[in-house]
Amino acid sequence: MKHILIIIFIFQVNLIFAQRTVISLNGEWEIEDSMHPDAIPATFEHIVQVPGMANQSIPPFPDVDQFDGLDYLQNGFVRAQIKKVNVDTVKVGIPHQDRNYFWYRKTFEIKDKKELVILRINKAQFGTSVWVNGEKAGTHLGCFTSGKFDISDLVRYSGKNELIVRIGAHPGALPHWAPSGSDYEKPKWTPGIYDNVSVITSSYPFIENVQIAPDIYGSTIIVQSRIVNKGEPKALKLDYSLEGFKFDFMATDNDMEAILINENDTILVLDTILVPDARLWTPEEPNLYKLKVSTGEDDLSTRFGMREFKFDTKTKLAYLNGKPYYLRGSNITLHRFFDDDSCRLQPWDENWVRRLLVSWPRKFNWNAFRFCIGPVPDMWLDIADETGLIIQNEFFIWQYHSNWDSTELKNQVVEWMEDNWNHASLGWWDICNETNTEYLRDIIREVRHLDLSDRAWDNGYGLPVGPNDPVEDHHYNIAWNGWKYSEYEDKVAPKTTNSPHPTAHACVLNEYGWLWLKRDGSTTMLSKRVYDSIALGISNKKRIELAAYLLGMETEYFRAHRNYAGVLHFTFLTGNFENVITGDLFDDIDKLTIHPAYESYFTQVFKPLGLYINYSKSQEDPGKEITIPVMMVNDEYKDLDGDLDLMIKGMNGSILSYKSAKFAIESLGAMTYSYSMTTPKTPGMYWLEAKSLCTDGRETTISKRKMIIK
Repeated sequence: MKHILIIIFIFQVNLIFAQRTVISLNGEWEIEDSMHPDAIPATFEHIVQVPGMANQSIPPFPDVDQFDGLDYLQNGFVRAQIKKVNVDTVKVGIPHQDRNYFWYRKTFEIKDKKELVILRINKAQFGTSVWVNGEKAGTHLGCFTSGKFDISDLVRYSGKNELIVRIGAHPGALPHWAPSGSDYEKPKWTPGIYDNVSVITSSYPFIENVQIAPDIYGSTIIVQSRIVNKGEPKALKLDYSLEGFKFDFMATDNDMEAILINENDTILVLDTILVPDARLWTPEEPNLYKLKVSTGEDDLSTRFGMREFKFDTKTKLAYLNGKPYYLRGSNITLHRFFDDDSCRLQPWDENWVRRLLVSWPRKFNWNAFRFCIGPVPDMWLDIADETGLIIQNEFFIWQYHSNWDSTELKNQVVEWMEDNWNHASLGWWDICNETNTEYLRDIIREVRHLDLSDRAWDNGYGLPVGPNDPVEDHHYNIAWNGWKYSEYEDKVAPKTTNSPHPTAHACVLNEYGWLWLKRDGSTTMLSKRVYDSIALGISNKKRIELAAYLLGMETEYFRAHRNYAGVLHFTFLTGNFENVITGDLFDDIDKLTIHPAYESYFTQVFKPLGLYINYSKSQEDPGKEITIPVMMVNDEYKDLDGDLDLMIKGMNGSILSYKSAKFAIESLGAMTYSYSMTTPKTPGMYWLEAKSLCTDGRETTISKRKMIIK
């Protein structure tokens, strides 16, 4: 049934008052460890921040997070670096610490007595068990989803309540059939309560979950509320209050018909609500709404955006709000950053996270991220909602383990969806990284109908499940066996067979380069052979400059040929340690400064008006007539025109040769312009530089390519 909201003036008092109380338990907790699961410590002599990780306790615990996962032990790139073991006898991994569990303790008070008290732990690893006032409240095995515990019968309403939370100190503390994540490149597995903890008090009927599915064409939202009742049957009447987030809009709908909810029953209630003159959500204008749903005894508030994000197989494009939309961005592997000594409490410092997700992405013209191989704290998606990022949200699977219980995995995937499906920034689901198994396809088939927004699903290296699901490409062909400059001349940035799914579906390039460096510019375990083959013995600084140059050229190449719905560099943030496999862009992680060479190229190569000098010769003869194509792409919904200049410059910046042409490029279009140039007569290294000068006065886009005259 469609209901029309009554628009009220912004100064009018909303008559739906809060019925639930949320008590935050974030902050300082006590922590101890044990070998045995029933050994609740008698005393607590360490403290730790929640949310955070156990390796940040004061004083520190020895050898915390020292655990070799089975995937890591099987990784051929790292086998030479670790002590050989018989992996056939390993079920989950091998701990290198004298503990299996961490115990967290906190006290809290409840002022008002209500029917229902729920403890919510948004994310903790590895496995969560809870005791309140000495009585066990339950266990939650999920490491990447919220655990909810009914503690109504265990709390006291006078004085303090003691809360004990036990987590595994490593994945081996979980049953071997419980999914704990899989990653071939994680040398450590850091435990912790790494998201918010709260106590919710309320009464029945209780709102367990609300899902909002926007319909931008009808200017409505479908609201699905899961309502729980305990005790006698009750007449249930839902009221809705809608307001703009950071813009003036308020509306209510309290004209719903009452329905009966039976004793000890759980029901789903669907209503369609009109959103008058809806403001759409885009990365450029991230408009958000806040909806409050009330039963009269309980209420729940959640944010959402009026937006639709889909892929289309016929055109191989992504569509935002019905229009083609090109994705530009990078990746964050936060759970690898947890292994980094410089991580500390940065991921829970809102100012630090906002600088990470807002300052640099805006400078680089990024509109998308893949949150790769593991979830982020809820705050990260909240910030993405508010500031305008489209997220490929990836579950923590890199290779499927046959010992996992399929029902448990499916239940955790459903919990993951419920935790995240109202985020406007969540563009599409990604069940795994570089994995191909029918088990995961089955899970996608079984759960996708639960998402009323009908988001697409990525299936790693497996075949797509839905007719318009995208696939991903990890294009590393250029870097294998040395750097293949001929790729640029002989090919047109095609999807590679490195991602072995032979389909014509839309494709997102979310990994490329194989040029990773540690933050000091030294090579990683994977990239050493590439640099040894193309630039043996250069300094760390020169190696960073070379990486930035090649990544810039690759990015332009992939964007210019328009074979991908999105181009996402790998990776923006990851771990930095001795045997690291990949690397990120940062110079100083505390200050979030990026190496100047990366900053210089990335500021240019992701601009909506993109340039690509289609030139990759290893050398040229002096005084030779050559033809140089300059390719252009326009990611905007606006026709652009102006001057396109091409120059040959000396290393000191002097202009030795100059050509200019008028350009015109349609909205979302592409054009190529060719220039006849004469190479310098003096041997040496020079720069080719293309520059766009738009008539609308926007900032220029610059593409640079090296030219060597011999």
